[in-house]
Amino acid sequence: MKLLRNAALFLPCYIGLDWASYIYPLGPFLITPWNPQPALAVVLVMLGGIGNAPAVFAGVFLADVIIRDAPGGYGVTVMGALVLTLGYSAVGLLLRRFVREAGLWRLHDLAVFCVVVVIATAVVGAGYVGLLANAEQLGGTTFARGWLRFWIGDMVGILVSAPLILAALDARRRACFATMARSFEGWVQVAMMVAIVWTMFALYRENASRLFYLLFIPLVWTSLRWGMPGAMVAATIAQIGVLAGMESRATILPILELQALVAAFTITGLFLGVMSDERRDSDERLRHSLRLAAAGEMAGAIAHELNQPLTALIAYGDSVRKLLDSGAGVARVREVLEKMLADVKRTGEVTRRLRDLFRAGTTRLERVEAPALMAAARRIAQGATGDSAIRVEVGDGAGVAPLYIDVVQVEVVIRNLVANAADSLRAAGTAEACIRVELEPASGGMARLTVSDNGPGVPPALRARLFEPFASGKAVGMGLGLAVSRAIAEAHGGTLQATPGAKARFELLLPCLQTD
Repeated sequence: MKLLRNAALFLPCYIGLDWASYIYPLGPFLITPWNPQPALAVVLVMLGGIGNAPAVFAGVFLADVIIRDAPGGYGVTVMGALVLTLGYSAVGLLLRRFVREAGLWRLHDLAVFCVVVVIATAVVGAGYVGLLANAEQLGGTTFARGWLRFWIGDMVGILVSAPLILAALDARRRACFATMARSFEGWVQVAMMVAIVWTMFALYRENASRLFYLLFIPLVWTSLRWGMPGAMVAATIAQIGVLAGMESRATILPILELQALVAAFTITGLFLGVMSDERRDSDERLRHSLRLAAAGEMAGAIAHELNQPLTALIAYGDSVRKLLDSGAGVARVREVLEKMLADVKRTGEVTRRLRDLFRAGTTRLERVEAPALMAAARRIAQGATGDSAIRVEVGDGAGVAPLYIDVVQVEVVIRNLVANAADSLRAAGTAEACIRVELEPASGGMARLTVSDNGPGVPPALRARLFEPFASGKAVGMGLGLAVSRAIAEAHGGTLQATPGAKARFELLLPCLQTD
C-alpha cells in the first residue's frame, strides 16, 4: 500500500519536472542540459528503499513517451528506462547506505552525497548514452558530447534539487525556510541574487559567465546566515536564472560552461551551508553543556552548604535526646528545638538563594548595615572554630557605608572563607592560630571584606586554579566553596581574590548603598 502511494505521488511529479526542464534538447534523442527529475527518483529510493524501483522505471518510461514521443522506438525506450532506473536506484541505495542523516546535517553526509552523485551520474550517463550510440540514436552528436551534456544535466539537476527535496521533508529545514521567508534580510539576499543574474545576461549576453563570480557574494552571505537552506535557495535561483537567461540561445558550449559553473557554485554553497549548520549545532551543544555544568555546580554548591547545617542538626538532635533522657525541663528542650528550627530556616533560605543565583543569576539586594554584617561574620566564625584554640578577631565595620547586598549569599561566602581558614589552621597545627575578619571602605563605592589567617597560606600549585570548580587542597571536600563564592561576588558586581603573600588572605569587594 505504501509503495502504491509513493508511486501515485512520484509519477506526476517526475513527469511534470521532466516537462518543465525540457529545454535545449540535443540530437534525435533530445538530451537536455538540466535534469532535476532524477533527484526525485534518487530521493525516493534513498528514503523508501529498492521496492520503489518499479515506480522509478514507470516514471522514466512514461516521461520519455509523453514528452519525447519515444524517439528511438519503444524497445530503446524500455532499455533506456531500465538503464536509468538501475543507475538512479543504485545512487539512492548508496546514499541510503552511507548517508547517516537524510537532511544532510553533517559535513560527512554532504561529502558522501556530492561524491556519489558526481561519480554515479558520470557512470549512469556513460551507460545511457552508450546505449543510444549502439542504437544509432545520437544522430550527428558524438558520444563524448552527448555523454558530457547528459552527465552535466543529471549531476546539476540532482545536486540542486535533491537537497531541496530532502529539506522539504525535514521539519527543522522547513522551519528555517519559513524563518527566511519572513525575514527582510532573506528577501534582500534573494533580490541581490536575481539582480546579479539579470545583470550577467543584460551586460554580457554572449559571455555571461564573465560576471558569474559576482553570485558568490550573496551565496556566502546567504549560506553563512541561513545554513543549508540558504545555500539551496541560492543554488535554485542561480540555476533558474541561468536557464532563463539562456532561453534565446541555442549553442551548446555556453550552456555547458554555465552549467559547470552552477555545479561548482552549488557544491560551494552546500559545503558553506552545512559548515554553518554544524557550527550552530556545536554552539547549541556547548550552551547545553554549560547549562548542565551550571546545574551540576548548583547541585554541588547546595550540597556543600547543606553539609554543615545537617551536621549541626544531628548535634541538636543528640542534645534533645540527651535532655529528654536526663529529664530536663521543657524550657531547655524548647531552647534547643528553636535553635534547630532557626538553622533549618536559614538552610532553606541559603538553598533558595543559591538556586536563584545559579538558575537566573539573580540576587535579592537589600540595605545591610556594616556592623550587622560583621556581627553575622562573628557568629559564623565562632561556629566554624567551635571549641578549638583558634582565636577569632572580627572588626566592627565602623566608618563603612551601608552595603547593598544579598546578605544570605554574602554570609555563604564568609562561611566558606572562614571555614577554609579554620581547616587550614587545624591541618597545619599552627601555634597561636588566628583568623581575622575585617571590613573597610574601598574606592568606587565599594567595601572590602578581608578574611586572613596566620597559617601556611595557599600552596603555589593550587593558587592558579584556586577558584575553579572541584579544585581543593583538602583531603576531603568537593572543591566548590571558592568557585561558588566568586560567583556570588561577581553577581554583586564585586570580586573575590586571594592576594599574593606567604599567608592566606582573601579580599571580597562588595557594593555600598549609593546615597546622594
